[in-house]
Amino acid sequence: MKPALIVHGGAWDIPDEAVEACKSGCHAALAAGWSILHRGGSALDAVEAAIIVLEDNPVFDAGYGAHLNFDGRVECDAIVMNGATLRAGAAATLQRIKNPIQLARKILEHCPHMMLVAEGAERFAKAQGIQLCKLEDLVSEAEATNKEPSAPSPSMQTEVYSPPLPPAALVANFPAASAIPLSSAAAATPTPKPAVSPAPATAKPS
Repeated sequence: MKPALIVHGGAWDIPDEAVEACKSGCHAALAAGWSILHRGGSALDAVEAAIIVLEDNPVFDAGYGAHLNFDGRVECDAIVMNGATLRAGAAATLQRIKNPIQLARKILEHCPHMMLVAEGAERFAKAQGIQLCKLEDLVSEAEATNKEPSAPSPSMQTEVYSPPLPPAALVANFPAASAIPLSSAAAATPTPKPAVSPAPATAKPS
């Protein structure tokens, strides 16, 4: 089986002026992951590298530049799964982790639990050598101009708390990456806490 890598920037109605930034961001993430697979690297390394690129790019709703929660803070989740073992590592409600996917990987490989959240997750991150950042380090200039999120409308509240689709279907709205090298498979996704996600275009290797 030949290795394959798919980078999914999310699904939304991308404004015309943002299309190229979304495409180039997906291709940059694809290139980062594909270079690892091309050298014979693992699927986990490839998807982690791809997700880090997405998290660092403010055009995506993941990591730096993600939408703010109702307290005006970036708050992110991440999960990674090893397809060979079906084990997963996840972290949620993170506010001081620049690249949540790195913590999810640490939880997968070095924690007896599948998921850690909030301050406990951040304490584990420090113990694993992941540096904590300041809250403001994750807020992009674009998000800073809208630092007082408005309350959701009644229709949005219905969409957030009573989605018409099963939760598994909603995951596809967020950036993600999956890879299949010769011997194993892996998948990962970084997700922001706000329920409405601006998520860019997708890219695949040819």
